[in-house]
Amino acid sequence: MNLKEYLKESEQIGKDTLTEAAASKVRVKKMEKLSDKIVKDMRKLIELFSKEHIVSSGDATLYKTKKDWEELARKADMTYGGWFGFVYDSDYIEHK
Repeated sequence: MNLKEYLKESEQIGKDTLTEAAASKVRVKKMEKLSDKIVKDMRKLIELFSKEHIVSSGDATLYKTKKDWEELARKADMTYGGWFGFVYDSDYIEHK
């Protein structure tokens, strides 16, 4: 087997692997809705935490916890959004 044949075969194996990993568009939409709900619930939890514990910068523990949770919610939102922004134009979703 020469290099050209090997590369062609490797490329086909890669395409087959991506095809097997492709999710249906309906399932991806469900996952995206779930991720939106997770982020919304995280923000709601932060709101409840702040309200119940009366968070202020005067209490370093409560303030830092709130800021950590806000950062976590922001990062989750960006990560989920980045993935779903990418996946719709990729080979990881079935295009029918």
